[in-house]
Amino acid sequence: MKKSKFMFINKNPESDSLSHSNKKERIQIHSHVQKDRRYHKSQNGIIITAQLPHLQPGRAGSSSATSSGHLASEKGVGPRHSTRKGSKLLLSQVGCNVNSGNSGQTQPQDANIDPLLWVMSQHNDSNQSSPDGIPVFPASAEENFDPFDVTCVRVDQSIHNLLQYFLRVHHPATWHLEAGKEQNYAFRYDALSVIQGCLHDQYNMYSLLASMSSYMTFIDAIPPSGHGNFYIHKALQSSQRYVESRQPLTSRTIFNTFHLGCAEWYRYNVDAAVVHMKGAKAMVDSLGGLGSLQGPLVELLLNGDAYIAAEMNRKPLWSHADFEPGEDHPMIGYALQELQRVLSGKVRTAVGLLTSTQQEIVPSSLRSIILDLTVVLSALKISQSSARKADKLPKGGLHWIYLRNLAIKHRLLEMDLEDPRSEAIRIAVLLWIYMCFTYAGRRRSIKIIAPFLRQTLLRTSKNDWTGHEEIHLWTLCIGGLSATLGSDEHTWFLTEIKDSPIGTLGDSEVIFDVLVSLSHKFFYLESAQKSILKALAQGIFATTPGKAASKA
Repeated sequence: MKKSKFMFINKNPESDSLSHSNKKERIQIHSHVQKDRRYHKSQNGIIITAQLPHLQPGRAGSSSATSSGHLASEKGVGPRHSTRKGSKLLLSQVGCNVNSGNSGQTQPQDANIDPLLWVMSQHNDSNQSSPDGIPVFPASAEENFDPFDVTCVRVDQSIHNLLQYFLRVHHPATWHLEAGKEQNYAFRYDALSVIQGCLHDQYNMYSLLASMSSYMTFIDAIPPSGHGNFYIHKALQSSQRYVESRQPLTSRTIFNTFHLGCAEWYRYNVDAAVVHMKGAKAMVDSLGGLGSLQGPLVELLLNGDAYIAAEMNRKPLWSHADFEPGEDHPMIGYALQELQRVLSGKVRTAVGLLTSTQQEIVPSSLRSIILDLTVVLSALKISQSSARKADKLPKGGLHWIYLRNLAIKHRLLEMDLEDPRSEAIRIAVLLWIYMCFTYAGRRRSIKIIAPFLRQTLLRTSKNDWTGHEEIHLWTLCIGGLSATLGSDEHTWFLTEIKDSPIGTLGDSEVIFDVLVSLSHKFFYLESAQKSILKALAQGIFATTPGKAASKA
């Protein structure tokens, strides 16, 4: 650690030591420290400072950090609302937004944590508006991170790396569809509220560290920073102490339970993950349901629920009816217009599933989901295209895409289809969503779900697909794109595709063109599928009889 450049003493006749400060005294010192800029203290004890980037949420008028470490609110303008009904706060929160002549340019600060602890990833001139980049930690844990020793654990380099990873990688990846290159996703500032809560409470800290350590190791295949088993052990100990203390249930308790479940799920301990998720579900129900929670936490829970349900081939804990976006969203008008284009035949997407000849194996319940997904895909393509400026999505359009995607996944997971052909289509559509709309799904979940598709297809014969050959071929292609390379499932899918007319083509480029053309009749997102379709085409070409004969 670098040598401290300053020392403060705060003493009164009641102090128990003349040479050392207790925690309360350190906090009082900390609330008066001036570091690089002047800030003042108001009459009611709330620290007021100039605009700080890490406390400026993306939605005007909302505050992202509280002294109790709760997740930030997404309610918008107005006073902060409790995330629970009928229970007291675990700790008192810092007051509401402070009005000033600068139209909300000042915010109440947490007196326990240095208000200049975080800085923006990019700096700008004072004459320019603040950039929308993600706030970050100091570059190294060796910097003067905690001069007054108020954090619950010492932030060494391993912990620093994991917290930085959560802030810079994991949190944006959760909402990657709307994050983009500029990282302007709706909940980007809530990550700092999460971390501020971690710095004050070991239960918060170790739950997040356990989750991030497992994610880095098993999803991103990055050498672990710290010891994952140690963090899980400490988190479970802290959880037990929390329960024994009979403290009130809060949204942060649910968040911690969720991340403990994630830590187990990432490292393939699915049974333990389910226990934690069911515990989180029970907590949510006791607080009045998802409607009593804040937006970021709701979406994290639903996302995790869908991942686990899909990998276990079972129904999710929550129903899509619990959270599906209402009809008052600004995107509804656009969605209805796009639906008209689909029904009129002006859009090629999913035409292979929506014709009258396919109604035998595409029931109305599945058809409605396919129509919804077609609209969502169209909206996503427009957001990624620079050519159609006139068709720019309404405000909040990308977040709407994320929510609709969540609802569609839950609707697919809730379905019971007796016809194995319909079930194969359901699984193929679900695989395509995880392949193209999610990060962890593309890296892991599709490999686990692909065997379910193979098992379902094995319940059918080729004669069952008479008149539906293209759908059968598309489901096989989705399986080939999803299965683990070199696995029995991957070999089986390639062999089945080889036995189709595609297997007679003698050039991988021609096979690729045919696969792209086929995909356009169903679902195709070039940014996510182009490279993997090329790899699939090469795999098919390498196993064709013509290729084998030429080698002989």
